[in-house]
Amino acid sequence: MKKYFLMVATVIISASAYAYDVSGDSFKAKFVIDSVNVGKYESTFNFSSDDTGQYGKVYLSYTLKSNRNITTSGTWTGHGRGINSDGVLARGDLMGVWTMDGTKIHIKSLDSVSDGINYVEATIDLLKGEMESEVFKVE
Repeated sequence: MKKYFLMVATVIISASAYAYDVSGDSFKAKFVIDSVNVGKYESTFNFSSDDTGQYGKVYLSYTLKSNRNITTSGTWTGHGRGINSDGVLARGDLMGVWTMDGTKIHIKSLDSVSDGINYVEATIDLLKGEMESEVFKVE
């Protein structure tokens, strides 16, 4: 029985060592927090950015829901709209998980956007009132 648990633990640790290796083409974007609506177990953040590369001017809305048993993490859903200088409108349904470390919220996301699927890693700095993100196209 001990050998079985040791084997399972080894497989899980080995698999997780490679599970979060993100690479490939990406772009970074910086957003400001325009407003926050606070509820008992959720908060909605509204963001905007003037230039996010291919998506141009972007507006985002993230609703973070707390895990009632672990208040420093949870899930979230959101929506995004962007318009570039050529007038191309991008739309997205966004969802992922979040964790909180001090005054920062770390976001991981898989987004269904009008031009495909994106993986996003972002950090919301509550004191600075901004979010920095890196967006990767999923091929």
